[in-house]
Amino acid sequence: MEDSFEIKLLVGGTYYPLKIKRSDEVLYREAARRINDKLNRYRDRFTQLSDEKYYMMVAIHISMVNLKWENFNDTKPYKDKIKELSNELDSFLGAESEGL
Repeated sequence: MEDSFEIKLLVGGTYYPLKIKRSDEVLYREAARRINDKLNRYRDRFTQLSDEKYYMMVAIHISMVNLKWENFNDTKPYKDKIKELSNELDSFLGAESEGL
């Protein structure tokens, strides 16, 4: 089992204790940095909102980025097209060999 330990991430002025895999520490710290950066941008741009609304705006932003990446990494259309072209090629080669 991979070595795990506890870290405390500072997000939005609050420390969150997390037990994580040691190999994931850099990712967690970068995630916290990005959340804090986005929170600060929303606070600077939209004053007078509650913290809850800032957090929700960050959550929506992160969800949108994740959805875009999911769609970007969807290889099914490419696999389907390769299969279609492969079938066409097999049909062509089969018909050509019959003509020999």
